[in-house]
Amino acid sequence: MCLWLELPPGFDANELLIHVKERGVLFAPGRYFYVQNPLPNTLRLGFANLDEKQIARGVSVLAEMLRIEMRKRQRGVRRAERSRVALV
Repeated sequence: MCLWLELPPGFDANELLIHVKERGVLFAPGRYFYVQNPLPNTLRLGFANLDEKQIARGVSVLAEMLRIEMRKRQRGVRRAERSRVALV
């Protein structure tokens, strides 16, 4: 069994894989499942041979990594907004 995920635009599943792999979680980046024009923000979660605890842990790790990345992006937007200067 597996689940196909599409992350928000701008995310890269390959980059996410590097971070979750360090925490013992694996998934397949979506690019391996496209014939043409792969979307970098897609991934496939396989869980057929995992028990409920392992699935919960994996989802928790993925969620935490995505939260961290979203916070980084929000801080970047705020910095960009603060750095704007009105030219009058």
